[in-house]
Parts: sequence; C-alpha cells; structure tokens
Amino acid sequence: MKRLTLAIVLSIVGAVMFAACSSDPEIVEIEKIVEVEKVVEVAVETEKIVEVEKIEIVEVEKEVAVEVEKIVEVERVVTEEKVKVATPTPPPAGTPRFGGTLRIVSQASIATLDSVWSPFYVVIAVAQHLYETPMGWDSNLLPGPRMVDSFTVSADGKVYTFSLRPGQTFHDGQAVTSADLVASLGRWLPGGSARATLMRDFTAENPFVAVDDLTFEIRMNQPYGGVIASVSPPHWAPFVMPERIAANTAVTEGVNEYIGSSPYALVRWDQGYQVVLERHEGYVPRDEAANHMIGESIAYIDKLIWLEVPDEETKIAGLQTGEWDVVDGAAFDFFQPLTDDPNVIVPMYKPGHRSAMNISPNNPPFGNESLVLTQEQLNARLAVQAAIDIEAVMYSLGDSNLWTLCPAIYYCGTPLETYEAEEHYNQANPDKGRELLAASDYDGETVVLLNPTDYGTITPTGIVLRAQMQDIGLNVEMPALDWATIVGRFAQTDTYHMFTDWYVHWCCDDPIAWPNRDGVPGRHAVNEEGVELRIAYSQATTQEERFALVELIQRNMYEEVISILLGQFFSIYPHTDQLKNFDIKAIPFYVNTWLER
Repeated sequence: MKRLTLAIVLSIVGAVMFAACSSDPEIVEIEKIVEVEKVVEVAVETEKIVEVEKIEIVEVEKEVAVEVEKIVEVERVVTEEKVKVATPTPPPAGTPRFGGTLRIVSQASIATLDSVWSPFYVVIAVAQHLYETPMGWDSNLLPGPRMVDSFTVSADGKVYTFSLRPGQTFHDGQAVTSADLVASLGRWLPGGSARATLMRDFTAENPFVAVDDLTFEIRMNQPYGGVIASVSPPHWAPFVMPERIAANTAVTEGVNEYIGSSPYALVRWDQGYQVVLERHEGYVPRDEAANHMIGESIAYIDKLIWLEVPDEETKIAGLQTGEWDVVDGAAFDFFQPLTDDPNVIVPMYKPGHRSAMNISPNNPPFGNESLVLTQEQLNARLAVQAAIDIEAVMYSLGDSNLWTLCPAIYYCGTPLETYEAEEHYNQANPDKGRELLAASDYDGETVVLLNPTDYGTITPTGIVLRAQMQDIGLNVEMPALDWATIVGRFAQTDTYHMFTDWYVHWCCDDPIAWPNRDGVPGRHAVNEEGVELRIAYSQATTQEERFALVELIQRNMYEEVISILLGQFFSIYPHTDQLKNFDIKAIPFYVNTWLER
C-alpha cells in the first residue's frame, strides 16, 4: 500500500509539472515567429565567423529563445541544436549567459557560515557556494574529484594519496596547497560529523600528511571503505579554508573569517538580513563536463544574495511579484497555488527529507549526564514514541502529495529500505504512552521543546507534537525562538529536552553517515550495541551482509528510541522561470545556472 501511494504521488506530480509547462497557442504573435526564424537563419549562415562575433550572435539568439519557449516547442529545439555546436556539454535549458543577481530567500535565519562548526541546512545552503570539498557529488550523488585531481589507494588499503588540481586559489589570492587540505581535514575530523566520528576509529595517529604542495595523504590504521564517501558530501563536509584559519580555529569555536576557493566569494554579510556572494574571478574551472558539484563549475550569475524573510506568505508574495527569484524550501501550504502560476517552476527533492523530534540524552526524564540509560528513562522515551500520531503531524505540513509515512530509517525508495521493527512506528497510541510514562521517573517537571517560529518545514510539526505529548501527561513548554537562536542553544545542554528538526537522506543515508559515532552532546545518543553494528557495517564486504546489519541497526534505534522519526517529505524549491539549468539533486546549487532576463 505504501509503494502504491508513492506511485500515485509521482503520477500526480508528473501531471502537474506537464500542465505547468504548457502555453496558450492563441497568444502567439506572427511578428515574433518571423523574428525567431530570422535569428536562426543568421546563426546558421554565420557559424564560421570569428569567435567574438560568434559570441555576440549567440547572445541575440538566447534573448529570442525566451520568446520561443513561450511560443513553439519546435523553435526551442532548433536553438538547442545550435548550443550543441557551441559548447561541449549542452545545458538542458537554452544557452548560458553571464550576468545578473539571483535573490534567494533562505529557509530560516543564518547564524554562521561555518558548516564544520554548525552543520545545519541553512548554513550549508550558503557555505557550499563559498567553500569546496576535496571530492564532490555528481548528479547521482556519487563521489568524484573536485579540488582533487586524482587519487590512489595503497595495496593494503591503508593509505589514500591525493593529487590536487594545480592553479587553484583562495578568494584572498593565495594559492591552494596540500597544507590547506591537511589543516581543514584536521579541523573537521574531531567534529560531530557522523562520517568523521566513525572514520576516527580507523585513522592512524597522524592521519593527514602533506607530501608536497600538491600532494597529501590520508592514513588509516586498518582498511576502511568509507574514506572517499566521507570527504565528498556537502553535509557537515570538510570544507577547505586556508591553513592559517583552519589550523588556528577549534571546531568548537567557529571561524570569524570566511575565505574559500569556490566560484563565489563572500563580499557582505548583514547578519539577520542578507548574505552576499559575488563571482570569484580567479577561479579556474575543471576541464571535465559539468556534473552537479563536480566537473566544470562556472559562475554565470554575477551575484548570489540570500535574504532572511521570516514570514511564509511574504516569501511567496515576493516570488510571484519578482522581488526575489527562489524560495528555498517553501511551506507546503503554497504548493498548489505555485504550481498554478505559469511564471513559477516548482521542483521537489526525492527521496527527500525525514521530519524528526530528537530527545536529549542528557536530562531527566529521558536521560542523564552519565548517558547510561536506566529502564525508567527508556520508558519515558518509549512513552513519547508510542503516543505520537505521525500522520497527524505530517498533515500539519500541508499537501499529502508531498509527504509519506515510512518506517525505514534509511528512507523508503532507497536500497536500504526495510520495514524491520515497524511495529514501533506510528503507534498513535496515547493510552500506551500514559502507561509507559507512569512506569518512568517523570514527576511533572517542565519538558522544554525547542521548535523554531520561522521554519516552514519544521514549525507546524512542533505545535502538533507538543499537544500530543501534553495529552499523555507531559508538561511541555515551547519557547518562541527563531532557528538561529535555537542553534545557539544546542551547546547549553541543560536548557532543553527535545527539539524538532529534519534530516536529508544524503546526510543520513547509511550507517556510516548516521547516527553519530559518539552522538552529538545534548542532541543525540548512540548506545554501544548501535556503535558496534555500525562499525561492522563499515567493514562488511557484501551487500547481503550490509543489509542484514541495517535491519539490526533499525531495530536497535527503535527499541532505544534514539530519535522520534516522523514522516518522509519532499521539499519544494519554487523559483522564477527566468532561472535556468537549475535542478535539485541534493541541495540547491547555483553554480552553472544562469538568468534569462
């Protein structure tokens, strides 16, 4: 039944997208069609003229292509054929052009641009345009070289040797060297990244070594198959910064100077209002064809601006009036009106995200400072897990075409989908919750739930969760705080008991990635059995072994209530139809996109 529901969702979304791309043939003006025909003829006749003239003609052709997309499909095909002649890797939506400013509304308030220190989505959404990683993801979320030119692995599987691309520079003009990679990796490894914390179990005493200016090594004390997977993804990534910054800033502090080597550089940050990045003219792209975050990366757009707009209705109104171009992760309430707008495109991301409510392991009634869980504290966690009606929580987000119920902790629609221990999922049984809470140590004290007021894909869930927990007898307080303030409180582990959140499948898609090896203080806990199972997964040699371990891990997580996993949702990224070559592969990435206006 769950798979049938997903199929129906896909069919409906496909139909909506087809309808949104249609145009009315009655509005076609004869003068415009004649003008396009003339442009195509000129482009063909002048195909062999000098390069400068050729570029000027292409620019004229692109301006007309906007008219063509609204009139006749055949004419657009002709224009795209010309692009194939002009570029080795033709983009799917017309001819690239330089220029313009792209205005993006952030999902929530931005407290820092250091995603090694603060790994939350709103930070990464900006930081990945400012920094680069040693390796990166292609459009299938598979790793490939980014800052690295090539790498080799020793015969015993313990030494990975990386060669850097020559000619890379930081935004301050300094050359990128292996010393910068070593310092950045050295700052990242002690952090809370799930991939890093597990990798630490396998690293040698001095794991990162600069061999020369363009060569560095990652050394392990035993073979470990997760090295490349760990240094590739954008989430909680080893973003590379100059050695003088990375080597002198602890991961627990956060940097104060934001200098990367990407196609865009930070030029202004008015905290609480906007973050402004401009094209880094010193960037040297790779030679390979562009493929999401790897291959040729070109900053066609002059300037990227992330704006903080707390009110959801204001976000959508500004998009429709052209005040800004993208609403990152719009609230689901606006899905249907946006798909009905002919000037707006509404891509969605699948397999998507996982809504969740995390329980702090540090404070009663759900844990204690020793992190050694008692049966009474486990009963309190189990009480919450039993009581929650997940379907009701997910309906608070809006259109049911954009979410589904799924007990698989590593996501439905992926190779690790399993229904092991599904009896613990979506029990919606408040009577059982009351019984379990009575068997705990809870004595009526206030339980603090951190739920942001300014996050369209999180805010509604906390309101429903609070009511459901109050229904079984918990005294729940939910202070009115924005997301940036909540992030700042995570280190104050004695000030809260729970917080609402969501995960993306590309950060938490297998046991190497999630849950964390040691947990994150105040936010997650992992028991020893779970740790041993994850280490075994990282060393397994067959898919059958790995899948069997996934089922054991999933049961362990439900029985220990590591987190209250809710539904799986497909976030939407509505944007003006003037933004071209933009698609959601893992996280919005505006390199290699351009504006037709």
